[in-house]
Amino acid sequence: MASIPGPHTGILREENLVLRHIFGYSDQQIHTGPLPRIELQPLPGSSIKDILIVSVDVDTGGGYEVISPDQSFHVGISIFDTRCLTSSDSTDPQTAITSYQFVNRDTKPCKQATRRFLLGATEKHTPTAMAARISTLTHGREYILVAHGTNEDLKFLNNIDAAIAARACYVLDTVKVAQYPLQLYYRYSLEKLLDALSIPYDPFRLHSAGNDAFFALKALLMMAARDMLSAEPHASEPGHQRKIGARSSTATALEAIARFPYPLPADKPQEALGPEKVPKLSIGAKRRLRAERKAIRREDRTVESLDGLEQDSSHGPEGTTSNDNVG
Repeated sequence: MASIPGPHTGILREENLVLRHIFGYSDQQIHTGPLPRIELQPLPGSSIKDILIVSVDVDTGGGYEVISPDQSFHVGISIFDTRCLTSSDSTDPQTAITSYQFVNRDTKPCKQATRRFLLGATEKHTPTAMAARISTLTHGREYILVAHGTNEDLKFLNNIDAAIAARACYVLDTVKVAQYPLQLYYRYSLEKLLDALSIPYDPFRLHSAGNDAFFALKALLMMAARDMLSAEPHASEPGHQRKIGARSSTATALEAIARFPYPLPADKPQEALGPEKVPKLSIGAKRRLRAERKAIRREDRTVESLDGLEQDSSHGPEGTTSNDNVG
């Protein structure tokens, strides 16, 4: 029986208010819960805030609470800088997001993630070096963290350097962000979310941390664009028409970034479907199959014998047919 939408269907969550605050189309006050409230500065001549949006994804075969010495994992980081929306040059959808992937070992999962990564070379680091690399990428800037389901990723980040999450202005979960613009009452997987937002992707390239972080960030930007167009300023607001024009321009840029086709490097061909595996037969099924084949062979031999008898009876002595002896 299908589930029935409850009272929280499409609820406007704090995550949606954070996005509105960042992209400058909401003056509603935001309370960040356990994270400190930081007054974000707008970009010159714009209501868009000066901030990095940092998408994170962590994939490991072990646990996230404690990192064991022999544990392998791959970490994806994708970054969108809001400054590109107000630069004098037009925003290039292909270069608006910068992406990185880190691995710590040469295990099979790490090698597979390296082969699948769409956005450059994978870097090999120790957990400590990964934390330092992330700090370098965000140095001197305010930033928010984004993930599709944040619990496990935050546990991992807190293990390698608790300051990474502590320095973030906000932590956004795209699962929660999606609830309002898509009017959802249950959790969407990343694949289902990308489908709902018409963002092109290759399912065989997902489950590599670098790619998952990249596509989660694209999904966030697309949801911001949709919400931006639906939340029109009140007609009585000063500069009403100017605000509509600015929002439309920003939403168009975000949508172009979100829907821009992902790169497919020539040296990393798209994975093809392997041959379909034939399910193994049980012993009983094999016996029944052999019995059926024997029965078919017996029937064939019986038919051949009957055909031979009919042919013999249709011929008279010395090779003449029975019709030759008539009359």
